[in-house]
Amino acid sequence: MTLNVYLNFRTQSRDAIAFYEEIFGTKCTDLLTYGEIETNEEPIEDSLKDLVMNASLVMDGVKVMFSDVPKSMPLTFGDNITFVIDTSDEIKLTKQFHQLAEGGTVVMPLAKTFWSEKFGEVTDKFGVGWKLNLS
Repeated sequence: MTLNVYLNFRTQSRDAIAFYEEIFGTKCTDLLTYGEIETNEEPIEDSLKDLVMNASLVMDGVKVMFSDVPKSMPLTFGDNITFVIDTSDEIKLTKQFHQLAEGGTVVMPLAKTFWSEKFGEVTDKFGVGWKLNLS
């Protein structure tokens, strides 16, 4: 299991990435925009196409991930950091998801996505956001 950090912004992910690249002497090599995931079945509105859907940097050995959250989704600065559990242990991932959801809120139920066989999001009873990903 690895525990990563996810930083969410409205439109500043690229600026934050450039800032951290300079400070930590690292380079983002996996930036994916919302426009790059557009399909005929799910068109992306023009205002989102250039925004960062997902990107990451390895900063002093720690993976920090970034995303621009669309205006249609809630985002309160101060709670714009989400913990990410990335594991190949499906049983452990499922158990942790349900434990974190107890007394909290399921944001996205565990389900297959285009990047993972199992992914889900939950806010725990303390208001901490978690993303769980089967790798």
